[in-house]
Amino acid sequence: MTMTPSVNTTTVAGVIGIVSVMTLLKYIMTSRRRIHVPTLPKIDPPPKFSDTDADIIVIGGGFTGATFAARCGMDGRKVVMIEKNMGIDDTFRGEGLLPAGVNTLETLGMKDVLDDVDGNIITEYAFHDMRLGGKPAIVRLPEPGMLVMRHSSFVSALRNKVLSQQSVTVIEGVGKELLKENGRVVGVKYRRKGQDNLEEMRAPLVVVSDGHYPHLSNEFQTTYKPVSESFVLGILLKDHEFGEGGGKHRADMIVGTSHAQYTVYYLNKHDIRSMVVVNGPTPSDLNKFVEEKVAALAPDHMKESYLRSAKSVSRVQSVRTKSMAANVDSTPGVLVLGDAFNNRHPITACGMTVALKDVCYWWNALSNVKDLTDDKAIYEQKLHFHKERLDWAYALNVMAEFSSRLFSLNDESVIKMQQFMIKSLRSVPEEERSKPNDVSGLFGGTVTDPEAVKNLLDGTLQGTIQEIYDTQPYLYAVWEAMKVRRKWNAMMKEIMEPYALN
Repeated sequence: MTMTPSVNTTTVAGVIGIVSVMTLLKYIMTSRRRIHVPTLPKIDPPPKFSDTDADIIVIGGGFTGATFAARCGMDGRKVVMIEKNMGIDDTFRGEGLLPAGVNTLETLGMKDVLDDVDGNIITEYAFHDMRLGGKPAIVRLPEPGMLVMRHSSFVSALRNKVLSQQSVTVIEGVGKELLKENGRVVGVKYRRKGQDNLEEMRAPLVVVSDGHYPHLSNEFQTTYKPVSESFVLGILLKDHEFGEGGGKHRADMIVGTSHAQYTVYYLNKHDIRSMVVVNGPTPSDLNKFVEEKVAALAPDHMKESYLRSAKSVSRVQSVRTKSMAANVDSTPGVLVLGDAFNNRHPITACGMTVALKDVCYWWNALSNVKDLTDDKAIYEQKLHFHKERLDWAYALNVMAEFSSRLFSLNDESVIKMQQFMIKSLRSVPEEERSKPNDVSGLFGGTVTDPEAVKNLLDGTLQGTIQEIYDTQPYLYAVWEAMKVRRKWNAMMKEIMEPYALN
């Protein structure tokens, strides 16, 4: 399934499409040339470590850190994981694991952690456009579907996996400063929970995974910094009724409101989650915002659910969206992983999948490095890491950033592109939806070919321009097509300059 026009474009539309494709390719190729790993600094003399030191220190026991610590512990590595709070934190965070992420967890040999997760499987997206009306556009996800769950439930299961490893020690505390010798990271200064004094710990490899609000990893964000232009409300709906065709295994994505994009799905057998993406600053009173803005502009059958939820503080949370392309760093003795390394808009729920794929790479890579003090061997793995992740990271990151703009920007030209895509998805015959295709694979993370992403983006642009020429007077169509192309180029510049093949 590809986003292609149904009839031939006019000459002008064709020229506009060709120029835009060339612009897109320019950004991709320029970004490919920019990817460069700095040379390995010479460390003289090399640091020494004792037999009592850990092999690996993991700073941060969230989703990425706990996965990495558990997997290394399963291999018998001597690991210390430092996490500030080992209790259950039910703060709203990423809740979706794409089909590609479920498959990667199985590759890691850790799929059993899902046995302890209270979640639900989403098998399809239903895109509803409030401006267009009519039936939703359906996108079936690849097997085994997307797992959704409370973030705390998944992290708790992963931490239990960590605690079950005899070679892993867990310290409840906060990493305060990286220890360095001659420019090489050799350990960490940390403070145990409830203590005032700082302690030091050494290890040949320190993995920094300090998450969505990084502290120690800031110094490695040298090229790209986190950018935040919107926030996501995580609302637990009370007594919600799905519209026609809705059900336990479908995520309803509602677009076409003037200020927000809504997604509603069963989080588990008891809870229904609504994620609402809103551009701009986070309001100080979330419940008032839900009552006055979110409920007011929601579809009629959803208004009462939002009003009921707005009366409970515990049912409404928020998180800032963050976008940050991967930073390339050659500092010996340290790896940065998770949201502190690479971030993108959460609309496609691919964050945990990206993190798992990075963890999977380093688990395999480190199994081939017998001596973790061998900085050259790990540096060569870093070189290979950035090359190997180019295609799939491009596909996942660009799909997230493109979707966030396509479905949440209240711009006339973007609305035209959004409606073309939804009408194109609607036109897919029912018998074709369950067959493997690029659109389904891109949303599910199983298709990671940059060419497939380019075809989807290019098809959206060319189809939108063609539709303008098919339905509008010629001179007006020329003007409207130029506006669409201008907005398209601005979007591609924002997305491709940091994310293309990075």
